[in-house]
Amino acid sequence: MGPVKGLILSVLFITVSTAQAFSTPQPLDQDKLVRCMLDHTTPGDETVFKNLMIAALSDDTGGVKSSLVQMSSLLMNLALTKCEVAMSMLADPQFQAAAKIYGQHMGEKLMKKAFEKLN
Repeated sequence: MGPVKGLILSVLFITVSTAQAFSTPQPLDQDKLVRCMLDHTTPGDETVFKNLMIAALSDDTGGVKSSLVQMSSLLMNLALTKCEVAMSMLADPQFQAAAKIYGQHMGEKLMKKAFEKLN
């Protein structure tokens, strides 16, 4: 094999290896994802959670459905744009578990804020 063919094969091998590295997402670290999402949550994002909680407590089925759509969009936006989650990972049970933990943390945070206002 000549030097040109060897060079071409080397470049091809490196290209394929690099493509595989980018196409295979790293395993999802739930704790890291939850922390990232919490760190990037804005006051507007908190409002989405507040609206969901109010709708749920008021037995407002339409409000719950609407808020769940907004919350799903919020979770996807945070994960994809702020926390480097690949689109393919959104269907992963690990992502769904992380989203649940994130929701629990947000609920606790909002309830704590509410009770602080009572004092």
